[in-house]
Amino acid sequence: MNLQTSIQEQVLHKLNSVSIAARQAVESILSGQHKSIRRGLSIEFANHRPYVPGDDIRHLDWFVYARSDRYDVRVYEEETKLRATIILDASGSMGYGSHSRTKWDFARDCAAALSFLMLRQSDSVGLSIFDSTVHTEIPAGSTMGHLISMLNKLEETKPGNETDLAPVLMQAASRLKRRGLVILITDGFDRSEAVIKALSYLRHKKQEVWFFQILDPNELTFSMTGVLEFQGLEKERKLKLDADRIRHLYQEALLRHNNLLAEGCHALGIRRYVFQTNEDLANGIIMALKTSVAQVQPRA
Repeated sequence: MNLQTSIQEQVLHKLNSVSIAARQAVESILSGQHKSIRRGLSIEFANHRPYVPGDDIRHLDWFVYARSDRYDVRVYEEETKLRATIILDASGSMGYGSHSRTKWDFARDCAAALSFLMLRQSDSVGLSIFDSTVHTEIPAGSTMGHLISMLNKLEETKPGNETDLAPVLMQAASRLKRRGLVILITDGFDRSEAVIKALSYLRHKKQEVWFFQILDPNELTFSMTGVLEFQGLEKERKLKLDADRIRHLYQEALLRHNNLLAEGCHALGIRRYVFQTNEDLANGIIMALKTSVAQVQPRA
């Protein structure tokens, strides 16, 4: 057994200690059920070559044809390494769970699995954990030892405090010096207009952005009944309400909020994926990766 294999086994063991779901996600995806995370995210134009039958006609350079009556194909090459940053929400609302797994559990395991997959591709990945401010910031690295440090931090972090997503995203964007991939993992419970404005700044900085929105099924259905006392997880005061009377108002407000997020992300070219915590983590990541690869088109 060589040193690299030994370190990777240590990482898989650490993933198991974070959650069995993270390890299962990694092992399912590594079994060949997805294409490269990197594919299409860091593609740059390299040169031309003559067209041959079987080439994708979308890669034909029509400007060359107009000038020279010659069919040439644009050739692209990937940058040597994708640089990814995972921005992970650890605010109080992420601690909610109506069954055995909270939103934080799901989000943490998702971050762990994605980090391992990117490092397996020799890409580099960093981690920022936030609530109202960024309280953990691990610069991008590409070694298995670096990943173990990230997993340790994920394991010891507990959700709490208020959310202030917009300034956190602005701060993260201001620190990104080169183009890369930003993966935001959050429930998205903040002012939708401010979140979209901050995401637009990330796109202005030429970042590829994936938005993983994690929700508990009960947050969508609001299945509680009767008069209940609601306690906010981010220092809000207690409220005694009739769940049956406010259900429709709550669902309307949530739908409006999520629609604004969806419309804003679509307009910015941001890929948004909604996960429920009772879903299978591995299948969710696999579908997200497949969708991302399918949507990618080479950039001129």
